[in-house]
Amino acid sequence: MILLALLLPVVMMAFLFAADALEDLIFPPPAAPDEDAPAGDVARTTYP
Repeated sequence: MILLALLLPVVMMAFLFAADALEDLIFPPPAAPDEDAPAGDVARTTYP
């Protein structure tokens, strides 16, 4: 019974890790913006 109590957090973490990976497969995270591309959504600044 003690062994079961010690293994419970390990099993729970494995389940949460698998659920997170499955969620990333179903709903992929948004892609990072390309740093080489010109920033079209940045407000234009005025130069003196």
